[in-house]
Amino acid sequence: MTDRITHSCVCEVPRTAEVPFKRAAAASEPSTELLDRAQVGWERFLSTFEAASDD
Repeated sequence: MTDRITHSCVCEVPRTAEVPFKRAAAASEPSTELLDRAQVGWERFLSTFEAASDD
């Protein structure tokens, strides 16, 4: 259900340096606490809508 996006950027340093360096790579998973907070927020958001009428 959830897509996982991993990003890695390799950038070269100036020619005076010997080795290219690797920048920060984002590959972490969201914490359980963050997912719980998101679920609570989503449910709060959904509760702001009025129920559909049966007209």
